[in-house]
Amino acid sequence: MEQEQLSGIIEALLFTSGRPLKAKDFAKILGLEEDLVKNALSALVEEKKEAGVVVLDNNGQYQLATSPRFSTQVKNFLNAELREKLTEATVEVMAIIAYRQPISKAEIEAIRGVNSQYSLRNLLMRGLIEKITNPSDARSFLYQTTTEFLMHLGINSVKELPEFEKLVVNIKLPQTAGLQQETLPLQLNQDRPQQDG
Repeated sequence: MEQEQLSGIIEALLFTSGRPLKAKDFAKILGLEEDLVKNALSALVEEKKEAGVVVLDNNGQYQLATSPRFSTQVKNFLNAELREKLTEATVEVMAIIAYRQPISKAEIEAIRGVNSQYSLRNLLMRGLIEKITNPSDARSFLYQTTTEFLMHLGINSVKELPEFEKLVVNIKLPQTAGLQQETLPLQLNQDRPQQDG
């Protein structure tokens, strides 16, 4: 495998992972010698050092990050996003997490019937939810609410949230063939268009 191709693969894996990876992680995934991977990582760090997205090397743990040179612009952008009100879709995802936590992205999307990546990213940036390791699969994450979430609602525990059944008792849902009462929490948005945000 050529160095350029290997660097491209490593960059794609770093982007997909979203968490720090070591040379041995890449070596295992790609079935390559660790020294070969280390050389490719070093080359990638050097190649990206002037780019907008750089490769951080923290004691042998590698991760993609925005360049410190553009921290002011990135911070301004994030602050502008955070000042915007939560969209209906984001509030919906927040409610699902609050009532079903800890919950995976796949489960959230199964309930909503749409991709929820944007809403999850927005809630993570605001500190209202956090990722935790999935005890049944270390390669994936679960989402749960944070102390910040409780502070925003003015409650001490998620146990103080109103009971879901009491919240929806007065909501008249559209008649949908095959929709059963006991599946309502999972099917509230099955007719929603296939987009998030």
